Amino acid sequence: MRFILFFLFLQYTSLLVSQNHVAWSFTYDNVNSNILIKGTIDEGWHLYSQKTPANSGPIPVSISIYKQKGIKLISKCEEKLVPYEIFDVNFDSRVYLFEHSYLAYQKIKLKNTNQIKGSVQYMVCNETQCLPPIEVPFAIIIN
Repeated sequence: MRFILFFLFLQYTSLLVSQNHVAWSFTYDNVNSNILIKGTIDEGWHLYSQKTPANSGPIPVSISIYKQKGIKLISKCEEKLVPYEIFDVNFDSRVYLFEHSYLAYQKIKLKNTNQIKGSVQYMVCNETQCLPPIEVPFAIIIN
């Protein structure tokens, strides 16, 4: 019985990993006091910019920095690359998307803390399908 449960767990885990078409990295830039959020998007896939209107259908990238003592957000998270603006017939609306790469930063103020925790939530689509929204938690250790 344990073997069957373990096998099902491995199947489910590999399905989740295979549906994640963005490789994320999260770093802290001590010089500018920024959290850098970088995503490398698989060929043929795209994700939606924060500029995409909330009522247009697709789920845009959303970056959350968890509240914790010693961290203060200075501004809103800003995307550093220019998204493509298109009219998406699937959603019957104008949307903004990124292909190949994503880059954003969040300006913060740190005081007496050595770790930043947060998550990025996003939805990826290709020409034939969109996958359910994915949330990727992260933790950045500050030296």
